[in-house]
Amino acid sequence: MTYPSLIPGNKGKEVSALQSLLNKVGAMLKVDGDYGPGTTAAIRYAQDVAKQAVTGLADARLWDFLETQPKPFALLDTNGVAFIALEETGGLAYYQKITRFPHYPGGESGITLGVGYDLRFNSLDDFHKDWGDYLPEATLQELAKDIGKEGNKQRADSLKEMGITVPFYAAWQVFVRQTLPGFYKKTLVAYPSLASLPGLCPSVLVSLVYNRGPALSGNNREEMANIRRILDKAEQARQQGKNTVEVNQLLLAVADELLEMKKYWPVTSGLVKRRQQEANLWRDSLT
Repeated sequence: MTYPSLIPGNKGKEVSALQSLLNKVGAMLKVDGDYGPGTTAAIRYAQDVAKQAVTGLADARLWDFLETQPKPFALLDTNGVAFIALEETGGLAYYQKITRFPHYPGGESGITLGVGYDLRFNSLDDFHKDWGDYLPEATLQELAKDIGKEGNKQRADSLKEMGITVPFYAAWQVFVRQTLPGFYKKTLVAYPSLASLPGLCPSVLVSLVYNRGPALSGNNREEMANIRRILDKAEQARQQGKNTVEVNQLLLAVADELLEMKKYWPVTSGLVKRRQQEANLWRDSLT
């Protein structure tokens, strides 16, 4: 197969195609068609994963490798999976600098590893099952102390001082094999029409549940419940034979509910930006 010849600085659809392929192995790129520093770093990462010469240039060997890789999670669009991971980690560069250390995101979270793996909300058995093949035994024993506990900055700093880190390759494997499938199931319970939604819409809802949990009732959950009502109404219309345009017009209201949630956090919070990006992806998928 002949692959396009691309170099840093290139822009366009061929670069977008490359970025989507890179996302299959955990590059966490926004697909913008720009072969800039982020894409170059992602190529270097992918070449390292493939055990190829690390050049930052997309040669035929890398294209071949990426083409043969499976989707990270069959039930979601690859770029949607990349979006969730990017929001949870900050991207490859930020991961290597910050997120590779066990950290405390704040609020009711526990000590968190990799791609949003919260030790407070995982059992000891699940923790060992999920991470046992990827982390040293001494690291597993130390992190096991945080199972079920609310985190704090002092504990996170202490773990960093111990030199405990989570390689991104390990974090990605646990994310796509264990954590993401679990959150997909939780999202499906909350929003049963999930699988019938177009484009990146399913990934948007999984991102929301990954961040906020699946509960539709309780404090500050009105918008979560409203989304269920909108989805149910749209699904009913679809089953009644309404055309795609009519169904999508109903679904567009979900973006408004995502934006309404921004009121729960300070304007400078990353969660405000996340809700905005989720709303943008939702609208783009429908229009």
